[in-house]
Amino acid sequence: MSSGIGGDNTGCGGGEVSSNVLPVLEGVQPIQGIDGSTGEAIPMGTTLGMREAGDPYRADVVRWAAMDVPSIMKEEDLTRLREEYRIPEDIELILPVPHERACFPRRGCTALHLNAFVSGMRLPLHPMFRRILRAYDLAPTQVAPNGWSQMVGGMNLWFRHSFGMEMPLHVFQSVYQPRKLPRKKGKEEEVGWYYFCPWGSHKPLVTGCPSSIKQWKESWFWVKGNWQRVYDDPEPDLNVPSVYGIASPLPRCELSRENIDVLRSIYEADSKGRSYNFILNRQRCLVELGLVASKGSLFF
Repeated sequence: MSSGIGGDNTGCGGGEVSSNVLPVLEGVQPIQGIDGSTGEAIPMGTTLGMREAGDPYRADVVRWAAMDVPSIMKEEDLTRLREEYRIPEDIELILPVPHERACFPRRGCTALHLNAFVSGMRLPLHPMFRRILRAYDLAPTQVAPNGWSQMVGGMNLWFRHSFGMEMPLHVFQSVYQPRKLPRKKGKEEEVGWYYFCPWGSHKPLVTGCPSSIKQWKESWFWVKGNWQRVYDDPEPDLNVPSVYGIASPLPRCELSRENIDVLRSIYEADSKGRSYNFILNRQRCLVELGLVASKGSLFF
């Protein structure tokens, strides 16, 4: 599987930054992390997201908003989910019991939410999404549905405009930064849910995403088994965090000329081709990217 255009994809790829080429690269925001740091990018595939005892950001130390959110999923929902999204049998879908919470993972399990599938996620989980979650130190249910839409849609657009290449991590982190969802008035707990916001004033890669999705936080379940390993996986040891955490700051990276040209091509494309409905509601797009696990019917 190809891993990107221009430079390596193990953090910030080298190359020039051209001002006045795209809004994302015009210098509206400095090249720095969301906490103001300016260090090197986190190399892809390093040991991230595995929290140690005593870490102040561990789920058993922080008061997460998710601690008040039990699952509303039912057994028939999991059956329908497996059938609709063709989830392989070696991946276990487990219904949470009433006292369990997504931020406190059951041993050997990770929480996923139903609307991530609606937004384009598929199982087994594609390596690109594992890289993003691992690099930002986020568990899958910490990413709001629109965050998944930007990850899946951005991957799709890059694939189409780079002639079949995979979007490198350093390109994603140069276009997006994680932002917390607003805290409810009067609440003091750590929200713990994030979306991906474009740097500066430029537009997101994917347009027209739904502005509100009801009960997505409550529609979660446990997953176990071979859900993180695609066929002939290029990074078999890369696992996503299962414990909730504060998003790790990543710097915005300089991009190569080739990367800039691909982004320019995406932003200058017809708006319909960047729309949520066009990208995510077409099974053909997902099959092209290898996001659909089964080899059944490829087209509607």
